[in-house]
Amino acid sequence: MVSSILAVLAGFAFMVVLVMVTTPLLAKLFLEGGMRGSLTTSYLAGNLTMAGVAALGGGCLTARLAHQEPLLHGIALAGLMLVMSLLSMRQSTSAGQPRWYALTLATVMPVLTLGGAYFCSRASG
Repeated sequence: MVSSILAVLAGFAFMVVLVMVTTPLLAKLFLEGGMRGSLTTSYLAGNLTMAGVAALGGGCLTARLAHQEPLLHGIALAGLMLVMSLLSMRQSTSAGQPRWYALTLATVMPVLTLGGAYFCSRASG
């Protein structure tokens, strides 16, 4: 049980760290005024791309670390992502992000997490 929780948390931590590292870099590249600048299409597209990479990688890492039922662990991580996305949806729209962006994060990223878990569970087994 503990190893299952750690596998899911490791995948989530991977995603958080990757997004925390790439978001300021994308802001520097695509926003005038850095993180306080107005959101551009290039920034939003870059951010969604890196969130997608993080979701695929997090799902894959979770599946690799799971001792049994790697896809089930990926489903748990995708569920965690969905809950976190829904909780942050109100905050993100008040921060100036378009509604479609928050909806994309809440729908596409859990699916990509499942895809990463599925691919890595099949590749290792």
